[in-house]
Amino acid sequence: MNALLHSLFVNLSVLITFSFVLSLTYRRWPPPPGLRLPALRLGLTVLTTMALYLMASAEPSGTRIDLGLVPIAIMTLRYGGWLGVLCGLPAALLPLAGHASDALISVLNLLAVAGLAHSLRWTLNMEDAQGSLRRYGWAGSLVFLPNELPLWLLGDSETLLRVYLPALAFNVLGFWAVAVMITSRVALLQSTDQFRLQALQDALCGLPNRRQFEQDLPLTAPGDALLLIDLDHFKRVNDEFGHPVGDEVLAAVGRVLADTLRSRDRAYRYGGEEFAVILRRVPAEQLPQVAQRLREAVGAALCRAPGRHHRVHWGASFGPWSSTRTLWQADEALYRVKQSGRNGVRIAAPSAALPDSGPLQALLEQPPTVR
Repeated sequence: MNALLHSLFVNLSVLITFSFVLSLTYRRWPPPPGLRLPALRLGLTVLTTMALYLMASAEPSGTRIDLGLVPIAIMTLRYGGWLGVLCGLPAALLPLAGHASDALISVLNLLAVAGLAHSLRWTLNMEDAQGSLRRYGWAGSLVFLPNELPLWLLGDSETLLRVYLPALAFNVLGFWAVAVMITSRVALLQSTDQFRLQALQDALCGLPNRRQFEQDLPLTAPGDALLLIDLDHFKRVNDEFGHPVGDEVLAAVGRVLADTLRSRDRAYRYGGEEFAVILRRVPAEQLPQVAQRLREAVGAALCRAPGRHHRVHWGASFGPWSSTRTLWQADEALYRVKQSGRNGVRIAAPSAALPDSGPLQALLEQPPTVR
């Protein structure tokens, strides 16, 4: 019995190491598409099950009692029964090098555990840390109940009576430990993704905010365009209809921009009643038409919103790409629209020069006045 407990404890230690390595394959949420990560996890499972079998001590009858079915149950819950069985077959067939009866026992154990785990997939969601964590204990007990019972079918009831309860306890403990580690990792990634979304998204309009805009602007390239949008006299909406109506107008503009743009373009709430749009790979001759179409779409949405007499004016920039130059050009174009009567579109000249920063720099370098 001491040798069995020592062997199971060594297996449990290896299993915990496996769960830690497996949890490291969950690096972001939502998971990236493709087969690379599932193939990596399934391959890691195959190697772990074989290592657990080889590290287990043999019973007097020659049977090895290991925890190799725990990773199989985890992969079955994640990817389905057939993949779980395929991952477990290499380790289940290793006993063929010794006794064929041991291989038959391993295969029967594999089929029983994988089948039960597959039937419980609807109750155990590895991506739901709150809902599934409480179920792992009893689910593990059910999944591993038939494990080692084939020993009785083959007439080795003496070995079964000696190993069944310790093996069941260690399998349930190992299953719970691996499931908790992976689920906790997923919960951490989900929380991080939610916090990142809250930090980079405007809650009112549902658009990326200025922080996200400042991260995306340096990643633009020649052929892209920047549009700055300002709602004309928006303060009147808040004053005449109240801030809830003003929020409704801003949200409507955000929805229109998100629905009108192509998938590769992106709209932002730049600040207050100002919005920004980064257009990817737009020919220079098409930019005025694109800007007018967006202005008309936003204008139509505002006509259906409270305070419909308020209009939109725009500034647009297109040209040699520099985040500082382009942003200044678009802002300058927006200012020109305001001066020329508002509710229009102006394309900044690509050769427009940046303002002279000498007076501002001199003002910043002046020592503070002591009074």
